[in-house]
Amino acid sequence: MLKAVVLSIIVSLSVQGIIFAQATPALYNRATVRGKIIEKTDKQPIAYAEVAVVRGDKVVTGTIGNEFGQYEIKNLIPGRYKVVAYVVGFRKEETDTELVAGNNEMNFTLEPTDIQMEGVTVTANAHKSHSTSQDLQLILTAPVFHTSTYHGSPMSTPSAIIQQSVPGAVQAPTGEVHIQGQHSEYSYYVDGIPIPETMSEGMTELFDPRVVDRISFLVGDLPAEYSDALSIIDVRTKIPATRFSAHASGYVGSFNSSGQSLSLAAHTGNFSYFFAGSRKITDRRIDTPTPDIYHDHGQDLFGFGKVQYIFSPNDILSLDLDQSGSRFQVPYDSTGGITKNDIETFADGFQNLIYRHAFGSEGGSGQFVLGLSHRQGTGTYVPGTNDVPSFFFAGDSIAYNIRENRLFNVYGAQSSIALPESNELSLKAGASYYYTKGNENFSSFNKNTLGPQSIQTLQGYDLGAYVQGTYQPVPILELDAGVRFDQHYAQGIGTESQVSPKVKIMYIPSLSTRVYGYYGRLFVPVLIEQLREITGASGTVSQITLPVRGDYFEVGVSHYFTRSISAKLEGYYTQENPGMDNNTIPGTNIQTAVNIQQIFVRGVELGLNYNPVGPFSGYFNLAVSHAQGVGATTGGFLPTLPPTTAFDLDHDQRITYSIGLNYDRSGYFANLIGSYGSGLTNGQVNGHVAPHLIFDGSVGKTFYVGSFSLRPELYVANILNHQYLLNGAFFNGANFGSPRSILFKVSFGVD
Repeated sequence: MLKAVVLSIIVSLSVQGIIFAQATPALYNRATVRGKIIEKTDKQPIAYAEVAVVRGDKVVTGTIGNEFGQYEIKNLIPGRYKVVAYVVGFRKEETDTELVAGNNEMNFTLEPTDIQMEGVTVTANAHKSHSTSQDLQLILTAPVFHTSTYHGSPMSTPSAIIQQSVPGAVQAPTGEVHIQGQHSEYSYYVDGIPIPETMSEGMTELFDPRVVDRISFLVGDLPAEYSDALSIIDVRTKIPATRFSAHASGYVGSFNSSGQSLSLAAHTGNFSYFFAGSRKITDRRIDTPTPDIYHDHGQDLFGFGKVQYIFSPNDILSLDLDQSGSRFQVPYDSTGGITKNDIETFADGFQNLIYRHAFGSEGGSGQFVLGLSHRQGTGTYVPGTNDVPSFFFAGDSIAYNIRENRLFNVYGAQSSIALPESNELSLKAGASYYYTKGNENFSSFNKNTLGPQSIQTLQGYDLGAYVQGTYQPVPILELDAGVRFDQHYAQGIGTESQVSPKVKIMYIPSLSTRVYGYYGRLFVPVLIEQLREITGASGTVSQITLPVRGDYFEVGVSHYFTRSISAKLEGYYTQENPGMDNNTIPGTNIQTAVNIQQIFVRGVELGLNYNPVGPFSGYFNLAVSHAQGVGATTGGFLPTLPPTTAFDLDHDQRITYSIGLNYDRSGYFANLIGSYGSGLTNGQVNGHVAPHLIFDGSVGKTFYVGSFSLRPELYVANILNHQYLLNGAFFNGANFGSPRSILFKVSFGVD
C-alpha cells in the first residue's frame, strides 16, 4: 500500500511540475554561475572553498567547491546579486554583478590573511561559527560538519558527531550509530574511497575528527554511485592552503582520562602536507554491562598523514595514510567473582593514492578520478588466565571461554568519470574492484573441552559498476536516475549479485523549497573480513549470512523560511528480505552478523535549524521510527533462541530527538547538547526499558597574540549523571552509557 502511495506521489509531482512549467514560461529563464577559486600568491586552486549568493541582506543559496576549486550554482532567477567566496585563512572576496539567463562565469582570487582576523565558515545543520565581519549561511542539501567550528569533547568519536548531526541517529555501545532504524547499511567514504568499519567493530576510530575539513551526511536518497549502504558518511580530509601551521593540545579528566595531540600542516607552491597524531587513555574505555565502573582501562593511538601535489591546475595527486589502534580491558566477566584480565586489541589502517583530472571549461565540473587503496586490520581477544567459563551456545549446557585472532588485507581500485555538466544534463559512471584475503582463528574452550571453533582463510572480492545521470528539463523539475551492478564473492559462501535501480524526482518551485520522492533497491553483503558465524554447539553453520536485499522509499520536503530558520521533513519505509543485524558474543566484545528473515523500518524525521545574525544558534532533530524483525533469525552466537514472531530490534527506539544550543563570539564559545531516547527493547517481545535524556556541555575561550593562539576548554558529559542503557538485552546484551565526566583541555597553535 505504502509503495503505491509513494509511486503515485512521484508521478503526481512530475506531472504537476511539467504542467506548472508549461503555464509559466518565465521559469525557463534561470541563471547559472560557475567558476574557479585560486590563491593570489601562486595561482593554485583552493579546495573546499565556500561560495554564497546574496541578494539584499539574504543568503539565497550557496555551495562548496571541489578539490580543484571549481564551483557551480544553478537555478538562480536572473537579477542583481552579490557572490561571495571565502575560506578560513583567506580574505573573503565578493563581486556585485548582474546575473543573466544562461551561464555566468565568475572566478575568485583569494589573498591569505591571519586566520583569526578573517575566518569565515559555513553553517549547516548542527554546527555554526561566525565571522568577525559578516555571517553567511549556506543553503545545503545535506547536514555538514566543519572541524573549524567543532567544540566537542576530545574523547568524542565520529559516531558522536553523527548522532548530533543526523535526525534519528541512535548511539550504540560499540561505537556505531543506527541511522533510520538500520544497523549495517551505512559506510564511511574518505576522500571518495569507501572505508567500512570492519575489524574494530566501531571501537577504534578510523579517523580523528580533528583531521577532517568537513563531513557531509548523505542519508536515504543516495545515487547509484554508492554501493552497500543506505547512508554515507562522506569525509573530506584537510588540504592545507596557507603557510605553515602547528597545533598541540592536552587534556585531563574524570576516570584518569588524559590525552595529547599534535598536528603540522603547510602549503608551498604545488606541494602541501598535513600530519596529525593523538593518544588517549581512560579507565572508562567502553560501555559496561553494569552501571558500576570496573576493569575497563584502555588506550587509543591514532595517526594520519596527507600529502598532495598539484601537477597542473587540472591534475592533482594525493596520498592518505591512516593508522589507529586500541588496547583495552573487557569488563564482562563479573559473574566469576574473580578479577579478570580479558584484553581486546584492534589495529586498523588504510592508504589511499588518488589521482584527479579536471576537464571542460575553466569552471566546468568534468572530472576523472582513479583511486588505489589498501586496508588492513588485526583483532585479538585474549581471556584472562583465571577466567571462569561463562558463555553458553544456544541449546548447550557447557560453558566456554572465547579466544580470537583475526587479520585481513584488502586491495582495491576504483575509477569514475563525470562529464562536464550542461544546465539540463549531467552524467557520471564508475567501477570498482576490491580483493580481500585474511585469516580467522576463533575458538571456544574450557579446562576440559574444546568447543566450537572457526579456523579458516578469509578470501573473496567485491565488484561494482554504475551509471547515473541528472536531467533537468525545466528549472523546477529534476530527475536523478541510475543503476548499479554489484557482485560479492566469499570463500565457502559463494557468489551473490544484484542489479539495483535508484531514482529520485524533485520539484523545485523556488530555491528555498524542494519536494522529492525516491526509490532505491538495496544490496548489502556481509564484509568478507568479518567473523564467520557459528550457530550451535556443534560448530556447524546451519545457514550462511546472506546479503541484505530490500526496497527503500522516501518522500520529503525542505524549506528555508528566512535567513534564520530552515526545516526538513521526510518520511521513509524500508522492507528487507532478508535483513541484517549484529550480535555481540556475551562475555566478549566480538561481533558477528545475523540474518533476520524480514525487517521492516518506517519512520518520520524532522530537522529544524536556527541560525540568525549574532552569536546564538541552535538546532532540533526529531525522529519517530519503528524497526521490527519478522521470522527466523539465523547465524550469530545467541545465548538463547530468538523469537520467530514479530519483535522490535534491540536498537529500536520509537522516539528520539537531539537539541543543540550554541554561543560563539569574539573567541568565546559555549555549547549545550541534549539527546533523548524513548527506550530500547529489554529482551522481551515489544518490551522497552525506561527513556533517557542526556545533556553534554562545553565552554571555552581563544586568545590570540600575533600568530599564536591559546584556547582553554571545559567539557562536561552527562551533566545530570543520568543512568541509561545504550542497548537492550536481546542480541547484544545490556550496556550502560557513560556516567558524568569532566575534562579540561588546553590547545596551543601557530598559524
